[in-house]
Amino acid sequence: MNLNDISLFIRIVETGSFTSAAESLGIQKSTISRRIAQLEDDLGVRLLQRTTRKLKLTDDGEELFARCQPLINELDSAKDHLSATQNNPRGRLRITMPSELGVFMMNEIVSTFMQRYPQIMLEVELSTRVIDLIEEGIDLAIRVGELADSSLIARKVATVSRGLYASPAYLTKQGTPKTPDDLQNHECYGILKAVEYWEFDNWHEPVEVKGQLKANSISFIREVLLQNMGVARMPRVFCRNCVNRGELVEVLSDYASPPIEVHALYPSRRHLNPKVRLFIDHMMEMIGDHPWVNEQMVTPVSTHNHS
Repeated sequence: MNLNDISLFIRIVETGSFTSAAESLGIQKSTISRRIAQLEDDLGVRLLQRTTRKLKLTDDGEELFARCQPLINELDSAKDHLSATQNNPRGRLRITMPSELGVFMMNEIVSTFMQRYPQIMLEVELSTRVIDLIEEGIDLAIRVGELADSSLIARKVATVSRGLYASPAYLTKQGTPKTPDDLQNHECYGILKAVEYWEFDNWHEPVEVKGQLKANSISFIREVLLQNMGVARMPRVFCRNCVNRGELVEVLSDYASPPIEVHALYPSRRHLNPKVRLFIDHMMEMIGDHPWVNEQMVTPVSTHNHS
């Protein structure tokens, strides 16, 4: 029985298909099929029932997976640990982050990390969807905003200042709000999971807002603002060029919008990928100088169980 074939079997079960396992490992699907067939011959049992639509574990397959997954994880952890402590750490690191954060903030951080550690292979998914890191084999998630309850470790990475923005044409037509309460008479756009109330640091209570649009992309919302539609709360640096060109105007600047926090999330399991620590350390070295981060708002990094 070949340990590499056992590892392939574990990966197939974790990803849910031969195709996904092949893509994640960078090998041919036919190679995986041949090696799993060899593993079944060596063991003398059927491990997987294969159909055109899905995979189903046999009873023997379920037992092998339950017994071997922890062992394979421990072996992978040992290899990762040895790699991370060497001068040239190697292996794979899987990261997920929102699209805008990746495109406008993390691209330089990822690029310089690759230059610093050329033997580490990065897989980056740009998505705001809720991901079970352990279930999907993701090592690190970078998230913006309020965190959902979970058993993950949360480490604050940065604090980003925000403001309220609208186009001059929209304000000419609908009027410029003078106080946060005036927002109740405006179209207020936000991200999909945003709450229905906007808070202000120096206003007596949260303001209930409503709008015809919610989206999971601040780039998209900004483009809608440029079509002379509504008011939105955005990172200041994200709207700076539009303001300089006179395309957008910051409103209610005397009423401070709470900043938004960026966190790194990773599993609290014992076999945590050590390359996560390398990436976080590298990110913390660079992020304080990034224009998305308001230097006056950068706070000491803290790490805590998020539960």
